[in-house]
This record gives sequence, structure tokens and C-alpha cells, in this order.
Amino acid sequence: MPDHLTPQEARAILTAHLPDPPTELPSVSLVDLTDADPAAGASFHAYLVHTVPHTTTYFLTLQFSEPLKGEAPLATPNSIQDQYKILSTLHAHISSAPPLVPLPFPVPIALNVDAPRPYILARLPAPLPPSAQLKPLAAIRNTITPSQAASLDLRTGVALRTMHNLQSEWCGPPPLESEGLYSWQEGFTLLVEEALDAAESAGLASADNVAALRSCLARAIGAFLFDDVEVPSLVALTTGAESVFVADGDGEPRLALLLPSLAHLLYGDPLLERAFSPAEAPSRALLEGYGTPPPIVFARQRTKRMWYDLYLGIVVLLGARRVGNGQNIDWAVQLVEQNRVLIKDAPCY
Repeated sequence: MPDHLTPQEARAILTAHLPDPPTELPSVSLVDLTDADPAAGASFHAYLVHTVPHTTTYFLTLQFSEPLKGEAPLATPNSIQDQYKILSTLHAHISSAPPLVPLPFPVPIALNVDAPRPYILARLPAPLPPSAQLKPLAAIRNTITPSQAASLDLRTGVALRTMHNLQSEWCGPPPLESEGLYSWQEGFTLLVEEALDAAESAGLASADNVAALRSCLARAIGAFLFDDVEVPSLVALTTGAESVFVADGDGEPRLALLLPSLAHLLYGDPLLERAFSPAEAPSRALLEGYGTPPPIVFARQRTKRMWYDLYLGIVVLLGARRVGNGQNIDWAVQLVEQNRVLIKDAPCY
């Protein structure tokens, strides 16, 4: 089979799931890879599908290979079944209390795991003209006015708050649902311990550095650093500023798509959201849109974010090792090293 989605394949998928499918071939365009984990990009590709005549813009996630589990199974990208379940739960959550402003999350339509290439069929909340190009907000920020950028950031913050308002009784990525972990401190400790073990086994971190981090982790656990999360929220570990897509509408940029990748969504601390990493430099407008309480108020919350950045970096490095991807991951190496050093003296109280 071709290594991309063809218009013929897209039409067959639409025909299988729509009551009034298009008769003409749709146009298909690849959505830029935006997940920080190279393993996610190796297994899943996302496409926009424009019908003729144009009435709806469909969003199709196609699985090209089963995610490789490697040394840290809990850091593996979510299965396509789990991605669809999360997306459906998010859509039901949003639909239960529709916001005043439409949110640019994909709307699920169907899941097919029996096809030669499993897929999720969804649609964008608002259709795009076939000529429209989705562009990451991060890539065009310097080409739009400050007021336009602030407006887009504000809406992104509103969308993140809405997503975080979707809460669960259990913590962690989907494979941990059966474990019934109700404590985020217990759940995150499990995740980071597995990642440290894998990093040491893979030669990504020295035994001495891992031992020092475990000592710091014990100190953090003793201070209940991660235990202030009463109810875990739906958060995105590996998608950040480059995952906010904008389209031109009558010359005015508008927020068109969030969460193009669902590979590393999990239930946990809202501060785990990659958009809140200092490396992402969240804007004042984004934080205003997110509302109160803000993600970081106290010094101990900055320390938590250091641990979350450390974990993010390790997940990316392990993913790159599993798939042998040539993607630039120097930033992840720097993220791990920087936060490894900062954690040593970071306050836990």
C-alpha cells in the first residue's frame, strides 16, 4: 500500500461511514507532524480531507504501524482504540455544556480497527475551504499583529481549561485504567520510575545520575510534592505550541485545530500540560484565557514542572530510540540535562 492516504482511500472511508457520502474524489492534505515523540509520528499520520462539493472538513488519523513498546511500555503512544475513546469522551464533555465560542477539537465520527490500516474518522468543528492551509501558530506568530496573537492565545487558554475540566477517577495513561490508581503521586511515581529505568538501560542516563534523581524523587515524595492533585484532569504530555493550528478566514487568522495528535493524552496534574512548560513560554494571554487558579503560583509547583519536563524529555528520547527517527531531539537532551541539574536544589515545600 502507498505510504500516504490517497484520495481513493479517503473516499472509501467516507463512503463507509457517512449517510450521504461524496461522489467525487476528495482532496487530501497531510497535517504537519506536531507530536514531540518521534514514535507517535512513526505510527500515526493525520490528514485533512475536503469533500467536493465542499461542506465539511474531515480529519483522519491513519495508523501505519503498531506503536513499539520498548523498555518503557507506559511511555508508548496510546493505541488508536484508546485515542478514539479519549476523543469521544472529550467531545461528550464539551457537548454537555457547549461553550460560547466553538472549540477547535476534532469531533469523532468513527473508529475502524479492522481495515488494512486502522483509522479514526473525525471532522473539524468548522469547515475550511479546500484552499486553506493549516499553519502552526508558533510558525506564523511573527507575521501577525500582537492583538491577533493575543486573541488566538486567549482562545487556546480557554480550550485548555475546558480540556482540563474533563476529570477522571483514575490517574495515568489508558493502560493504567485497570490499575485504579487514585493518587497522582502514586501514578506519576510509577511513570517516572519506569522512564528512569528505561533511560539507564538504554544508555541515555548514567547510573550515577539516575541514582541521584531517585534520591531527589524520594525527597519529593516525602514532601507530598505530587499529592496536591485532588482529581486528575485530561492533559497532553507531548503536544505544545506547535500543535495549535491556525487558518486564514477573510484575512483574519482563526483557531482551527487543537490536539492533532492524541498519542500522549493521559489523566493527571493539569501542570503536566506541555503548554505550561517554561520552554514553551506560555503567553500572558494564554494564561488569562486559562483563568484561575493559574498553573504555577508557588515554588513547589515550579519544582513539579521540572519533574514533568524531565519526564517529557525522557519520553521523547526513548521514542526516538525505539523508531530510529532522524527528527531533531537535541532540545529533549537539553531539557533532561537542564532539569536534572535544577531538581537537585529545587524546593519541595
